[in-house]
Amino acid sequence: MIRRFFDQAYLYHKGRRAAFEAEEFVLMQIGYPLVTLIFYCLIASYSFRTTNLTSWVIGNAFLLCTNACVFGLGNIFVGERYFGRLRSIIASPCAKLPLILANGLYPALFAVCASLCGFLVGALVFGVDFSGVNLGLAALTILCAMASATCFGLFLSVFGLMSDSMHLVLNVVSYLMMIFTGAEFPVSQLPLAGRVIAQLMPLTKAIAAMNTLFTPEHGRFWTLLLAELLTGAAYALLARAVFGFAERCAQRNGRFDLF
Repeated sequence: MIRRFFDQAYLYHKGRRAAFEAEEFVLMQIGYPLVTLIFYCLIASYSFRTTNLTSWVIGNAFLLCTNACVFGLGNIFVGERYFGRLRSIIASPCAKLPLILANGLYPALFAVCASLCGFLVGALVFGVDFSGVNLGLAALTILCAMASATCFGLFLSVFGLMSDSMHLVLNVVSYLMMIFTGAEFPVSQLPLAGRVIAQLMPLTKAIAAMNTLFTPEHGRFWTLLLAELLTGAAYALLARAVFGFAERCAQRNGRFDLF
């Protein structure tokens, strides 16, 4: 069962990326996001007239997962429809949650690599000091954040069965993550409604947890990390529930799309 899960995850990865050369894939997954990180950090430097860019490097390093977790995973079922596999997925009697999670395994791994590269660039280009940071806890935070973002991307992907405008949906969501996760400015500066939305978004708690590692006291670290994991688990369960709803509608109406 476990081997079949990993085999399926690898086949999904090959199906999405087989057309790219290794250099093209690396540039798309890591090169383009790193240029984006540098761009936003330079804007923050000139806008706030500061050379201490630690919080912006942290936030934007986590947002490097957007390319893989939001845009990559968000178009899963759009791609399945295009390649003619949607009928087999809907009609097959197998459990759907492992199938959905298998799609997110490799994007999560690549998102972790992209975020690590973001922190490396932050240290080399913007002088972020990691000497006093517990690197084990930092690595754990990155893993938890990418798992949560992956579950969020899987949740978004199910809406590909309900909308023919997924590019619009995913682009709007990517900007909402920039606004509400605390990557570009503190969540405390948002109005009350914005702070509520921020707590429902992935990465918000992970970014806050990583920021605590750069302070002398980080007593809230484990609470924030657990909250991030619970957020990811909630999105995974929501993805399964929404997919189940779409599946039942397809079986009842004899069509695979709800729009």
